[in-house]
Amino acid sequence: MKKRLILYLFILIPISGFVNFLLADVAEAIPAFARKYNVTCTVCHTKPPRLNPFGEAFHMAGYQIPMTESGEILKKRKVGRVNLEKELLNIFAMRFTGNFVDWVQAEENESELNLNFPQVAELYFAGTFTKDISYFLSFEHEASEIEGEGDEYRQGPRFGLSREAFLMFNLDRQVKKLFGGGDDGHKMDHGGEGGVMSHGPMIMIGKIDPSTNFSYSTNRQFMEPITGQVDEGKIRRFTLQPFAFSSKFYGMRTGKGDLVEVTKPSLYNTTGDMGADFHGMVGPFLFEVGIMQGLQAGFQDTNMNKDYYFVGRYNFGSKDYLSGSFSALYYTGNDTGTVKNASDSSKATLIDWVRYGFGFNVKYKLFDIYGAFMWDKIDDLPEATLEVFDDSASGFTIEADYIATNELLLSVRYDRLDSGGFLAEKEDGEVVSLQARYYVRDNFALYLRDSYNLKSETVNPLNSYKNAATFGVDFDF
Repeated sequence: MKKRLILYLFILIPISGFVNFLLADVAEAIPAFARKYNVTCTVCHTKPPRLNPFGEAFHMAGYQIPMTESGEILKKRKVGRVNLEKELLNIFAMRFTGNFVDWVQAEENESELNLNFPQVAELYFAGTFTKDISYFLSFEHEASEIEGEGDEYRQGPRFGLSREAFLMFNLDRQVKKLFGGGDDGHKMDHGGEGGVMSHGPMIMIGKIDPSTNFSYSTNRQFMEPITGQVDEGKIRRFTLQPFAFSSKFYGMRTGKGDLVEVTKPSLYNTTGDMGADFHGMVGPFLFEVGIMQGLQAGFQDTNMNKDYYFVGRYNFGSKDYLSGSFSALYYTGNDTGTVKNASDSSKATLIDWVRYGFGFNVKYKLFDIYGAFMWDKIDDLPEATLEVFDDSASGFTIEADYIATNELLLSVRYDRLDSGGFLAEKEDGEVVSLQARYYVRDNFALYLRDSYNLKSETVNPLNSYKNAATFGVDFDF
């Protein structure tokens, strides 16, 4: 432990000093939306990348300042019937994340030390076509992504569409015309004195993160995933990320028959997959319904059946430094994945998958606390498979963040996984993580993290380590 701290300090001090020197006299750089609307990153974020209530409203308004319609014309020039961006940087941004140092301790005298920067490089374009049509398109290079491939796993670089690539349509104007209301578009309807505020409905379609409007969303984590390890087609260590969002089942496969990592965010909590989402707000209540292609189905599903979800969220507070929300989820996946038959491993059964979930978020002054509990149930398994397969699982994640200073964010996260799947393979997991993020600028952060495995160390990929520590960087421009 002492040697590890000395190593981190040895690396952190010169790097942070160099970055401060480099940026000391430079105007604060801010990403695309901040450049376009001439605001700082913290207008929409508690600290990047996590959204605050205004940031959530900005997203829901189709990447426009809530109560306005300026996105279509601001800093654009009109050519015929089309408004074109004057500057590419108003719709374009880049993000880089990675660990200068990855240190994983497996046993007392066995550990790994890796240099993994940059691990993820992301390019994205986002903005508005019209007052009511917005877009988000991102491309990503990941240096060591883990994916199932038949009965094995592969790990290596991948470039392509990133987590999200979608169009967003605001139907507010059309709904108000239909019911005889005013034509005020993005200007949220307050209903007059004593009335009820409403917004939307909105439709997102494409490669989406359906949990964007959940109290605890899958993307925009302060703690970046710690990538797992694959050795000759066998997974040695699962990627460490929030257990609540994970697939949870040992032996679960996609509709195409590819293995799914037990800790992989999935279903409603995917980082991004093909689907359509319909959501809106009435007063403090947000409603959301949607359809998804299936478990990591990509652009082509293996069958006609699709997955459906229903979400309700209640917002509270917004005064006396207190705000927050509670969310409830019901997700049903129809023939969404496969499990190999216990009686004949050459055959697999299409399964239905139900997920129930609850999430919350409470912000008070400099504290931000949020968590989620997800319970999963598999249906349609053959009797012979049910004898050796646990068809239910659950995951729980809770995190607390504290803005200690304008530059320093302290975080603690607890994860628990009660896994399902084949009894001969499955194990439960329990992890506590501590992290400090130092913001040299709002868009440039260094972080130091340690995740400690509370379970007994075994050869199982979920518990094949004792400590996993990282020192890395997260910046965008």
